Amino acid sequence: MQQSAAPLRIGGISLAQPQKWERILWARVVPFFVLLYIALNPFPHTTTIREVSYYTAVALLLVYFLRYRDWSAFTTPFALPVVLFTGWACVGLFWALDFGASLHDIRTHLLKYILLFLLVTVFFNSRAKIRLLFWVIIVSVLISGFNDMYFFYVVNKNTFLTRMCIANHQLPVGPLGFMALFAAMLAVYLLRIGESPLGKYALSSCLVGLLLILFVTQMRSLMVALPFVAVALFWDNKKILVAVMLTVVLSFFGFFTKLRSLDNVGSYTDRLTINYMSLLMIKEHPIIGMGFSMETPGDSRFVDHEKLRGQVPIAIKNDVVEYTSPHNMWIGLAIQTGVIGLLLFLAVWATGIRMCIKLIRDAVSPENRLLGQLVLSVILLFSVYGLFNVVFMHFLELLLYLSFAIISGNSTQPGNSTGLFSAKNVLDVS
Repeated sequence: MQQSAAPLRIGGISLAQPQKWERILWARVVPFFVLLYIALNPFPHTTTIREVSYYTAVALLLVYFLRYRDWSAFTTPFALPVVLFTGWACVGLFWALDFGASLHDIRTHLLKYILLFLLVTVFFNSRAKIRLLFWVIIVSVLISGFNDMYFFYVVNKNTFLTRMCIANHQLPVGPLGFMALFAAMLAVYLLRIGESPLGKYALSSCLVGLLLILFVTQMRSLMVALPFVAVALFWDNKKILVAVMLTVVLSFFGFFTKLRSLDNVGSYTDRLTINYMSLLMIKEHPIIGMGFSMETPGDSRFVDHEKLRGQVPIAIKNDVVEYTSPHNMWIGLAIQTGVIGLLLFLAVWATGIRMCIKLIRDAVSPENRLLGQLVLSVILLFSVYGLFNVVFMHFLELLLYLSFAIISGNSTQPGNSTGLFSAKNVLDVS
C-alpha cells in the first residue's frame, strides 16, 4: 500500500496532499533564493546575483499569494504600524526636497525589505529553516570578515592591534563589526537551544572567529551596546550574565585605555557640531521632514550647511567637519520624516519589543523564550548603535527585517499557542 505524502505547511496554510512540484518549489526553491540573497549580503561585489535571487523569490511570492490566497502574513502585529509609517513616508513625497531620491529610498530601503519580511514569514515557518537561516548568516559574515582581515593584516602587513580599515571598500568597517556581533548573538542562541556535539564545536569555533572580527573593527559604539545586548541575551541565567558582564567590563578597560580612547576632543566636537546642525534641520521641517531620502541632509544643493554651521555655539563648533549624514538613526528619522514619522517608527519599535516580551513570557516553549531574548537584544543593539551611527543601509537593514520576520512568524501561525517552535510547526522538507 503506497504511503501518502506528508502535508506541506507554508505560510498560514497546510497542503494535505501537495503535488511534487509544490513541495519542490515552496519548500526548496524559494527558500534557496532567499538564503542565497542573505548569504551574499556581506559581499558588496555580488550585486547582480543578489538582485536576481531576490526578485526571483519575490516573483514566486506573488505567485504564491495569487494561487493560494493566503494572507496570514499580513495579520502580523507589525502590519498597522508599518503601514502607517510607510504611508507617512509616501505622504512626505509631496514636500520632499529631492522627490526622486526620496522615492528611490522608499522603494529600496523600505518596500524592498517589507517584501523580504513577507518572504521569511511565509517560507521560513519551521525550526529547521530558521536554524539554517541563522547558520547561513553566521558563516557568510565569518567568511567576509576573515577575507578582509587576511588582506589587511597578512597582505598589507599591519599589526594585529591596528584597527582594521580597508581603503575604498564598499563594506565599511562599522557595519562589518555590527554584523559580526549580530552573527555572534545568533551563534549564542543556537548553542543555548541545543546542538549536536559536532554542531556545538562548529558554533563555538565560529563564535570565536566572530568575536575576533568584532575586536579588529574596534567600534566604540558596539562596545557601548554590548552590556545591553548581554543583559537581554542572558538575563535568565545569572551565572552566565555575571561572567559575560565581567568580560565586557575588562574589555572596556583594555579597549578604551589601550586601543581607542574616549578622550578625543576633536571627535566630540565633530559629533556635537553634526548633531546641532541636524537638530536645526528638524527645526526647519518639524512635521513632515525633508523627505525620505537618506542623502538629502548631506546634499549641499538642498541644505545650506555653512548657514547651519554658523548657528552652532562656539563651545562645540567644529569648522572643518563635513556634514554628510546625521550619524544618528533617531535624529536621521526625524529629519527625513518629521516628528510624526519618528513617532510612527517608535510604534514599530514598541510592537517589536511587545512581541519579544510575549515570547519571553512563554511558559511552554524554552526556545520561544530564548528567541524573544535574542530579538530583544537585536532591537537594543540597533537602538544603541543607532545613537552614534547610520543604521539604514542595506547591510544592516536586512538583519533588522529578518529579526522582525522571525518573531512575526510566531504570531501568524493559525491555531498555534506556542509559536514557531512547537512540534507541529516543524516543516517536512523531504
